[in-house]
Amino acid sequence: MRIGLVARFLGEPIGLGTYSVNLLRALDRREDEHEYFVYTPTWNDVPSLGPRFRVRRSHALRGSRAVLTLWDQTLPAVAAAREPVDLVHYLHPASSPFSVGCPVVVNLLDAIRWVVPGYRLPYPYDWLERRAVRRADLILTLSESARSDIERVLGIPRGKIRVTYLGGPPLDSAHYSEQPSDLAASCESPYFLFVGGTEKRKNLATALEAFRAIEGYELRVVGANKASPVHDARREQSGVRWLGYISEPELVELYRHATALVFPSRYEGFGLPVLEAMARRTPVIASDASSIPEVARGAAILVDPDDVAGLSEAMRRIASEPPLRAELVERGVEVVSSFNWDETARATVAAYEELLLPRTDS
Repeated sequence: MRIGLVARFLGEPIGLGTYSVNLLRALDRREDEHEYFVYTPTWNDVPSLGPRFRVRRSHALRGSRAVLTLWDQTLPAVAAAREPVDLVHYLHPASSPFSVGCPVVVNLLDAIRWVVPGYRLPYPYDWLERRAVRRADLILTLSESARSDIERVLGIPRGKIRVTYLGGPPLDSAHYSEQPSDLAASCESPYFLFVGGTEKRKNLATALEAFRAIEGYELRVVGANKASPVHDARREQSGVRWLGYISEPELVELYRHATALVFPSRYEGFGLPVLEAMARRTPVIASDASSIPEVARGAAILVDPDDVAGLSEAMRRIASEPPLRAELVERGVEVVSSFNWDETARATVAAYEELLLPRTDS
């Protein structure tokens, strides 16, 4: 097969960028005879890939949503038709308004913009994404929960949606002994970790209320904490440290030395922080909402996202019961080891073959 991959966000420090880079690398590791043509703007960083991959760069004005949307609609489709390819896969929710002469696969990582108030894109971008999803021959998403939301809110037939789970981070060794970084060890008090800042759907408000009942610990909050349409205003509270944006290595260190991750999010398409904590052998307390139980797979303490008392009790148990912590860490290791990018690539290629093999047989 000759596969065209439209990777507008390749190398960008956002979820779609991380997804694109890891999927390309995993496809490259596969031992198959498929050829891949990667369509990306000129300024994107492309990982080192083998001879089965050919990169096709085209000009787009960086930072302009309108220009990048126009790029989505035109240049990749023209290039794909010129190759030609057997299938085009948009790694984000986009497509061309005209036929590219072959099946089209579109990634829709989640349905947040249609499920959670305040996240809707402005018109016409919302309309374009809806059109791309509805016109696609097949849609790839990150969880069964997201699949159900896409079916429900966009009216997409369930049989047209496939789940390709994300890979987890590399697992820390069993005897990891590196000393804490300055950021992780900057206070004598042990700490719980919250990842997501004041973004409303991450539900920091419940975590802050639950933390009021916890003594002898800090709550360290990573992520944006300025008010916005999708963020709450920052609330100062005793024992809470606001770390804002930090580097990936710093976040890894915070996971490693935290008493537990506290993650009472109301909505996640996948919930990668759950796996990030498990990979660093850190216990997880999370909500029982959306995709989180699906990803945690019984290796976390789950509570209702509105249950302040339940969240406080979970934090107290983690702090005071070493056997419980050890059990959650052990189960978390098993869970995070079951999520890997090679499996993501396998499921993605299986989706391609599902579309193309009937055409070949005919």
